[in-house]
Amino acid sequence: MKPHILLTNGRVVNVYSGEILPHNVAVSGEKICYVGPSEDLMDSETRVIDVKGSFILPGFFDAHAHADLFYHPFSYANHVVPRGTTCFFNDGHDLANAIGVTAYLKTMNQLSNSFLSAYTGIPAAAPPYPEVEGGELWSDRDLEKAYAFDNVLSLSEITPYLRLINEDPVLKKRIQAAREQGRLVEGHTTGANWDKLNVLATAGVTSCHESLKSEDAMERLRLGYYVMLRHGSIRQDLPHLAEAVHRSKAFDTSRIMLVTDGIFPDHLISWGNMDWVVAEAVNQGIDPVRAIQMATINPARYFRLDHLLGGVAPGRMAHLLVVDSLERPTPRLVLSKGAIAAEDGVLSVAPLPTPEPDMGNRPFNIGFLSAETFQVACRESLEKVPVIKIVNQTVTTLEGVCLRERNGFYQPEGDILTATLISRDGAMRGQGFVQGFCSGLSGLASTVAHETHGLLVIGQRAADMARAAEDVLEMGGGISMVRNGVVQARVSLPVGGVCSRKSVPDLAQEITAFHGLLADAGCTLTYPLWTLGFLTFTSVLKVRLTYRGIYDVKAEKIIF
Repeated sequence: MKPHILLTNGRVVNVYSGEILPHNVAVSGEKICYVGPSEDLMDSETRVIDVKGSFILPGFFDAHAHADLFYHPFSYANHVVPRGTTCFFNDGHDLANAIGVTAYLKTMNQLSNSFLSAYTGIPAAAPPYPEVEGGELWSDRDLEKAYAFDNVLSLSEITPYLRLINEDPVLKKRIQAAREQGRLVEGHTTGANWDKLNVLATAGVTSCHESLKSEDAMERLRLGYYVMLRHGSIRQDLPHLAEAVHRSKAFDTSRIMLVTDGIFPDHLISWGNMDWVVAEAVNQGIDPVRAIQMATINPARYFRLDHLLGGVAPGRMAHLLVVDSLERPTPRLVLSKGAIAAEDGVLSVAPLPTPEPDMGNRPFNIGFLSAETFQVACRESLEKVPVIKIVNQTVTTLEGVCLRERNGFYQPEGDILTATLISRDGAMRGQGFVQGFCSGLSGLASTVAHETHGLLVIGQRAADMARAAEDVLEMGGGISMVRNGVVQARVSLPVGGVCSRKSVPDLAQEITAFHGLLADAGCTLTYPLWTLGFLTFTSVLKVRLTYRGIYDVKAEKIIF
């Protein structure tokens, strides 16, 4: 079969041998049909593209993406393909929990059938701790239904790994069922010591993206994990992890991958995607071809897709990048599934459509909210009130604080805020206090509340908290900031209450403006909206807000 596209005069980066070879690449349909020196391949209908000595790489494969960080996966795909990410694994437990089983599987199917290759995990622990976060959002039957889909490759990251350490029978059974179905199990093993890593590997966990230093990565490699080196918006760890690659390179780095763990909309605009991650790996002294291996063939091998993806070779999917520099591999030409998908950073295929706002099946039926809803009654037995103190973007600690009282309710002041989390059906309400977000914040509400995504409201003025909550619910989900009864900033997230319908650039502008107003109000956090959403994430130390109140993660109990 004659090719419809022939790339000539290229330097092919061969991720199988580590060589750079002066080869041509021919594409027929969605696949590569020839790689080598011959030019006697074309007919009158073949489009010949002279790349003039540029490098030809496999498309990048992000093995641990979050394609639902305020943007929708469709908008994400439209934006990252021109940056060279032609394949990603979406650890989409947030969107999966927010819109439900049927809608989530439909979304991922639409992505898989589009102009790029998209795969997903499904949540085995949703929510992480049902006793304090409400009932299971994905049943055993739902998981079984999902295994019928070829693009479901794994269980999403097991964030409550303490449940496995404690021999939780429900979670162990789900992991065993996944492995029997031939699926992998993504790990979230932050802070796990050698003995705990042994237990988690025995339970069936296959990977981890939570190494914070090179020795963490080495320990996981020694115990047979596939190790993902994270460099994205949530954490930028490559400066601390690159040493693990240097220590392993004389033997084997095939079990090491580069991943983003998600990049926020404004960062996608200013930084890039996997092209930026690979460039940073090179900046940390990793050989460019090895860095490209860790962003292409290594994830393909991990997910057992290397017969189809990850390299420039006959029979593989024609995900191809033409780049002028291996040190900064942002492509000037992208082929995805055999079609020219982007040129000079601009998508050249029909973009994925704007998602429908009502595609979720977990509506908000909270009912009437008043200022009184957001007041916290005094506890006479407490001399000091437990407060969630923000340490950094993701970590919190516990602080005991004496709070003023008035009319039987606590009156937070300074940088202490009242915090309320309400379940989508209005049946559960947990309350507490937060310190270190922003001094004097009047009212801020959000439906991005990792991982259950109820209604999260913080502030010092109960009436403004109620108004912000009302505004968010009127939008069908989103984020709203109110002062003196007036909405000052809002971001509409009508898809499941967690995703916008806007493009990445338009959404980035909204978030930047929102953050600007928070900064003007005195907020000094790096990325406040994500810190806000993480206040409810029960798998990161130390204390979090749940539907039952303030939860001590390590002690595994409600303390307020």
